[in-house]
Amino acid sequence: MVGKKKQKLEKLLTEVELELMNLIWELGHCNVKDVQTKLPEGRDLAYTSVATIMKILEQKGALTSQKQEKAHIYTPSVSRVDYEKMSLKHLTENVFRGDPTQMVMRLLDESHLNKTELEKIRAILEKGAKP
Repeated sequence: MVGKKKQKLEKLLTEVELELMNLIWELGHCNVKDVQTKLPEGRDLAYTSVATIMKILEQKGALTSQKQEKAHIYTPSVSRVDYEKMSLKHLTENVFRGDPTQMVMRLLDESHLNKTELEKIRAILEKGAKP
């Protein structure tokens, strides 16, 4: 809203909040109907449910809104990249006891990466390791 102080997202999102945020990140600026229409086939959430979740996301600081004619237009106030960083930090600190190496090792163990994906990871590591 105009004049409203921008909040910082401090908590991870619930599964359904993240589901909607992924759609909102794709859409950019959107209203409730835009998000409801973008839901995958078979995912039936009522308009009022989507509206409620989006209001919660706004209260949490993940979205901002502006009244435009009869609808509110929502905009992400946290980027997908920033949310990914926040999630990884939380995961590293709380699940892997602050050890990112263990997190990466678990990811590599469980991901069943193909040769091409492993080569991409090696290239990234080598590029980052160079002075």
